[in-house]
Amino acid sequence: MTKVGFKDSAIYATRGLFGAISTERNIKIQLFIGAIIIFISVLLGISKVYLITIIIVIFLVVILEMFNRGFEKLIDLISPEYNKEARKIKDTMAGVVLATFALAMIVSLLVLYQPLMTFFKIISEHTTSLTIMIADIFLSSIILLSYYIKKVNHTNRINQKAS
Repeated sequence: MTKVGFKDSAIYATRGLFGAISTERNIKIQLFIGAIIIFISVLLGISKVYLITIIIVIFLVVILEMFNRGFEKLIDLISPEYNKEARKIKDTMAGVVLATFALAMIVSLLVLYQPLMTFFKIISEHTTSLTIMIADIFLSSIILLSYYIKKVNHTNRINQKAS
């Protein structure tokens, strides 16, 4: 086996990371949800310790999803035909990711519950602010959704031309 230098190792790792993010729908969803939770945490001004805790559990979900992806690809290489035991391994790994996602949600809810309740109490006292906030969230969601749909349609057209 040939020795691989640090620079090459870093390149391979970066390629693997961005390859997983760009090709795996679940990782994209988990990163999107994680980004929203981190954004809300920063807006609410939670302590650095709580913010670090939330970031750790979010990254843990993504890391385990990448492990899951790797195990699935490896199992498919080893056993391309259907195998009951291979299915159990894949299901177990998916269960690990699901359990970790549940952990991340529980930790996030426990950390953010009180700051969110305080925030909503303040907002509810000012109904105009609440209306503007809801409209802003709604419009931002529409803009993000339309951008995503446009990007997906563009990618599909490129893939259709290539094939």
